[in-house]
Amino acid sequence: MELNDTLFELIHSVRMNILTKVKQLGFDLTPMHLKSLKVISKIDLCTGQKLANFMSRDKAQINRLIKELVTQGLVIKKDHAQDKRSQLLVLTSSGQAIMAAFKQAEQEVFEKMLTDIPASQISTFTEIASKLKANLE
Repeated sequence: MELNDTLFELIHSVRMNILTKVKQLGFDLTPMHLKSLKVISKIDLCTGQKLANFMSRDKAQINRLIKELVTQGLVIKKDHAQDKRSQLLVLTSSGQAIMAAFKQAEQEVFEKMLTDIPASQISTFTEIASKLKANLE
């Protein structure tokens, strides 16, 4: 099997396993909503513009997504102390609870994926994957 096929199948399998776990949790969220919550939780002083840039989406699409997350009570907007023109995106306690459950689901998938693989091979894979990513940036 060629590298591109292997990577495609790995990414697809990981994604499908995570989505299956998330569905079992009963969250009525799309993968895009989950990814947005994860990005908001990771980026310091996250704004709509930072979210749009990170996700490579246009601002209008991200604004609609943010509006949905706010309506669902998963995200709130706060005034940005340093930049009065923008608002910070912050997870609510409900958003944080969903992210905690999502992280647990991810962890379970990764533990399953790494079954019977020695730490040295995981380390080598991580190094190679990091180099591949760096080559594309």
